Amino acid sequence: MKPLASVLIADDHPFICDGLRTILEPQYAVVGMAHHGNDVAAMVERLRPDLLLLDLSLPGRDGLRLIRDLKAGERPPRVVVVTMHSDQVYVEEATRSGADGYLLKTARAAELRKAVAEVLAGRNYFSPELRSGRRSGVVAATGGSNVTLEGELEPLGRLTARQQEVLLLVGQGCSNQEIADRLHLSVKAIEYHRAGIRQVLAIRSQAGLYRFATLLAAAQAASGGDAK
Repeated sequence: MKPLASVLIADDHPFICDGLRTILEPQYAVVGMAHHGNDVAAMVERLRPDLLLLDLSLPGRDGLRLIRDLKAGERPPRVVVVTMHSDQVYVEEATRSGADGYLLKTARAAELRKAVAEVLAGRNYFSPELRSGRRSGVVAATGGSNVTLEGELEPLGRLTARQQEVLLLVGQGCSNQEIADRLHLSVKAIEYHRAGIRQVLAIRSQAGLYRFATLLAAAQAASGGDAK
């Protein structure tokens, strides 16, 4: 008999893990549940799951960084993001980081099973409600539509050189600690600069800041140099 595909679930809410396990068993073998981002990589290494169901908002190492790290390793699992974040910024960054699927926590049990089956079969799966907006922002910019990109980045001129450095590193997926290390500053200084950027650009949310930052990073990658 063919062994069941193995699944590791990573979410900081135990009741969500239990709910996902109930939906997947006995069709799949849930081999473990992680509630902290710092535990996920070690569990993947030890359990070697075929599939990782991953929340983006984990304490410790966040989901996006985990995806990048896991996909860069040997024998990476397939990864389906299961999250409350429907903003296209998160969808695009998760995809760019290497996620094989993206599912909202509001999805029904049948859609979860379908997503798992599709991804384990080597295909990608994204919630239908997300697909209509996937070619916006960074995706459109890197596809050659530079007019919109330049227009969106026009407010960069209001930022200081240091703020632009911080924003670029945010767009490249760096944590506050990583940015602080690169710029030889304290984490508190990075938090101060991030708050200043949001104030100058009138950005109300962290998601909005991240969207602008990923646009800047995409512009730099597309030009092969400085996007200021």
